[in-house]
Amino acid sequence: MKLALFPTAPALLTLVLFPVAAAQNYSLIVNGQVAPAQAIVVKGQTYVPLSAINLLGIPSSLKGSTLTLGTGAAPTTSPGGANQRASLEGCLGDTLFNGVWRMTVRSVKPISRYNGQQRGYAVSVEWKNGSTATADALNTGVKSLQLVLQDGSTLDSENGQQLLYRKLAQGAGNTFTLEYYADSAQSTRLTPADKLLVEIDPAVLRNTGVKATYSTSMPSFRVRLNCPRSV
Repeated sequence: MKLALFPTAPALLTLVLFPVAAAQNYSLIVNGQVAPAQAIVVKGQTYVPLSAINLLGIPSSLKGSTLTLGTGAAPTTSPGGANQRASLEGCLGDTLFNGVWRMTVRSVKPISRYNGQQRGYAVSVEWKNGSTATADALNTGVKSLQLVLQDGSTLDSENGQQLLYRKLAQGAGNTFTLEYYADSAQSTRLTPADKLLVEIDPAVLRNTGVKATYSTSMPSFRVRLNCPRSV
């Protein structure tokens, strides 16, 4: 797919090429909803507004004469294990969207209990329903919310059920604080939090009857916690 800047409107991007006449307009539907702006055809090339690209969950930034789509960095993975799952990837503060759920990791903070004998991290996650149906995470295929540390070890959330079981109507959302604690032995050598992995199996959604559809074949999320997105 070729992307190019429209010569007289920098906020438009080439999406698809069609051999049609210039100055033709198309109504634009993004994830089943009619977008306020239209796609246009100029010299056989079809352009869509940048606002439509953002609705698909693809971040953008403009600096000088350069327009950047995506996170601005190539995806990175650690060899083997859960880190190699195909996922939508972003940074701390990025909003990721898979056609059903919008997720933004707002913060990661150290926590402890039992007079500091057990340490871990509290991860603040904004979770919103971006579909047209009332749904909960569990019945749309969300299987795990796993925190990966810099040494490659993983922690499971002790209170992840609050996110998994919460039913949310269309457009509704909540901010959840997920707590991850290492065991007592690991707490003495706890390394910084590196990634939050949200594993999603799209086959579960297809079998539950929830009237929602993932817009990608890899709806899982991977958030890199060591690259905060500046606002």
